Amino acid sequence: MFLKKLEIIGFKSFAKKTILDFSQTGALNGGKNIGITAIVGPNGSGKSNIADALRWAMGEQSMKYLRGKKTQDIIFAGSGKKAKLGSAQVSIFLDNSRKQIPLEYDEVIITRKIYRSGESEYLVNGSKTRLIDIVDLLAKAGIGQRSYCIVNQGMADQILNATPIERRAILEEAAGVKEFQIKKQRSARKLKSTKENLERVERILVEIEPHLKLLKRQSTRAQKGEVYRVQLRNSQNMLYGSLWNGISDSVKNAEKIKENTEGDVINFQKEVNSIVCELKKESGNTVSLQDEISKLELLQRKNNQKLNLIERRLIVEEGKLILEKERTRDIKLVEVVPVGIKMIKSKLSGIKSQQKRLIERIEAIDDMTQIQEVKEYARSISMEMYELYESVVNGKMEKKKPKEEIAKQKTINLKRVQVITEEVKKLEKKKSVLQKEADDIQKELTELIKKDQNERRASIELEDKLRRIRFELDKKKDILNEAKIELAKNEVKEEDLKNRIRSEMRINPDKLEYNGEAVDAAKCDRNINRLRFQLEQIGGIDGSIIEEYEETQKRYDFLLKESKDLHEVMKRLKKVVREMDLRIKDEFENAFNFINKEFIKYFKIIFNGGKAMMKKVEIEIVKRTSKKKLHDEFSNEEMDENESTENEKQIGIEIFAEPEGKKITNLGMLSGGERTLTSIAMLFAIISHNPPPFAFLDEVEAALDEANSRRFGKILNELSGKTQFVLISHNRQTMREAALLYGVTMGDDGISRLLSVKLD
Repeated sequence: MFLKKLEIIGFKSFAKKTILDFSQTGALNGGKNIGITAIVGPNGSGKSNIADALRWAMGEQSMKYLRGKKTQDIIFAGSGKKAKLGSAQVSIFLDNSRKQIPLEYDEVIITRKIYRSGESEYLVNGSKTRLIDIVDLLAKAGIGQRSYCIVNQGMADQILNATPIERRAILEEAAGVKEFQIKKQRSARKLKSTKENLERVERILVEIEPHLKLLKRQSTRAQKGEVYRVQLRNSQNMLYGSLWNGISDSVKNAEKIKENTEGDVINFQKEVNSIVCELKKESGNTVSLQDEISKLELLQRKNNQKLNLIERRLIVEEGKLILEKERTRDIKLVEVVPVGIKMIKSKLSGIKSQQKRLIERIEAIDDMTQIQEVKEYARSISMEMYELYESVVNGKMEKKKPKEEIAKQKTINLKRVQVITEEVKKLEKKKSVLQKEADDIQKELTELIKKDQNERRASIELEDKLRRIRFELDKKKDILNEAKIELAKNEVKEEDLKNRIRSEMRINPDKLEYNGEAVDAAKCDRNINRLRFQLEQIGGIDGSIIEEYEETQKRYDFLLKESKDLHEVMKRLKKVVREMDLRIKDEFENAFNFINKEFIKYFKIIFNGGKAMMKKVEIEIVKRTSKKKLHDEFSNEEMDENESTENEKQIGIEIFAEPEGKKITNLGMLSGGERTLTSIAMLFAIISHNPPPFAFLDEVEAALDEANSRRFGKILNELSGKTQFVLISHNRQTMREAALLYGVTMGDDGISRLLSVKLD
């Protein structure tokens, strides 16, 4: 695999579309300078921006490595003759004919684009992808934004300035274990995340367990209470359904009698009117006597009507008397009052006082016998808080009426009973008077009729018939009045029962579930009272507690399973980390031996002799851990409470270099040129161990003289058979080694431009 082409648009000083084609060197099969391209140009022309563009396209996120401070710095900022651009884009064209990148393409194009708004996107062959996927692909191919495929002047000397531990990290990178390190790091992150999740799950389990036990007890009580509620509901349905059905039947019967009787009354009245007409025709000579009889009959009818009216009123007043007596017996001892802020404050104040007394009682406990009393007192406070919570949720609460109010209500009802009783007595007295008057009228009427019979023999049969019909008519009217009174009485009972059903069962009577069976009302009423008492003993437990218990139990079971799964995941992740550690260790050992050998070789070539080597050393690292930091106000420093130290031993890499004819004990004694040559020897040793497909070297040989530049070129030629080199350089010797030469220049518009020369 080699770098075929680099396309830059709007990146730093490359405002216009710029293409660097390396396929002419990377694809050659012959020639001594295969795979070497040089990029030259004056200082400030933008040569290093090419290396930055390549590094950025490979996924670099740190602006420090891109020589900028913020993301917008890598987008062309404009000049006096060219406006600033809104985006930057860099595309890398890689030859993948050997399938080093696991994609089914012979050419892989990796593109990164960014906008001034901060939005960015990554593309692989035109398809959007994630940064982590690009990093994985490049790691499998042996290249990356932090690897030694892109080396600038600072990075060449970095390995000498690094600590032994940092040098080991550099060699691990060079050993080609990046893929294993990524897997290890991801597994370690997952392991940490899994451990945190497991700790969180176990904390939740510890929190849920006591609550679940409480819910289980409450659920058991709630289930028992639910059974009682169902039984109470069934008993109420049977009793009230039977009563409602009986009243409804009575109302229907009364209405039916009323309807039928009204028809009979109308028919009888028509017949009476007809007979009266006939009697008028035949009563020629007995008009005066007949008038007297008619007057008496009229008076009798009026008297009967008054008597019927009195009887009707008497029945109604007796019904009222019965209802008032029933209401006196059924006076409610409890009333429902709305919940207000004032009432809540009063209740909370009382609870606060009780809690204060509870604390005093707890502090005053002398022996174990007092603990139970304190528990009972605390339980009563808890029950009052729960009742207040239920009242606030429902917006109302049941309040026991004061005895004075109940006595007052009974006094009022008794007064009503007394008034109605007096009214009944008055009506009975009026009835007695009217009955006496009716008897007198009937007696007088009988005498007149006997007298009239002697005078009116022809109309006797009609009069007899008229009297019989009127008698039947009066009976029908009495029946009609009784039906109306019964209807009114049942309507009062119906309304009272309806209010009772709505108050106790919270439903309309037509929603009652009654199967029509006969009911023993007294027995059923006793059963209802018993069930109410049992429900009061259980207490007011929310019916949703069962559902909450089931949901909490499901959650608890789920978390237990989750905890078990997380333990299994941690075992697998630890196994992966151990395997990656072993793999990295083996690869590092092989890489260390090879790179040490090559370092010695290239050091002798570059210095024309001398001694150099790498050596593994054991470094002891002290780790400090603390639970809490305290601030010392006298020393103005932070102090650690419960601070502990932990010593950990790690393997580092030391470099020893001694040019020919010198006695050097440490790297600090090397001159600037010697340090550069040593860095280059180490760089070439690393590249020779795990040759990257291509390498960008940015003025790494700038400090070399002509003789050392020739040695540098010799080594470069030796390695170019396996690695494609692109060098940014001012060195003439380096330019001579290149097969393709790119020149970078910048005009007064601040835009970098390319010139290319094929030296072969």
